[in-house]
Amino acid sequence: MNLHLLAGIAVILVLVAVSAYREALRNEPLGRMRIAPGKLPPSDDSEVAETDAIRR
Repeated sequence: MNLHLLAGIAVILVLVAVSAYREALRNEPLGRMRIAPGKLPPSDDSEVAETDAIRR
């Protein structure tokens, strides 16, 4: 294989990786800044108890 072909394949792989990363960020289910705490669904009492037990 010549060097130009290897460089072309490397560039395509980088572009695919960057595209997939951007798509994953766009489809992130819980954005850090986009969701206000008041809009989250209510938590289950057992989840709260487990979280408190883990923190102690």
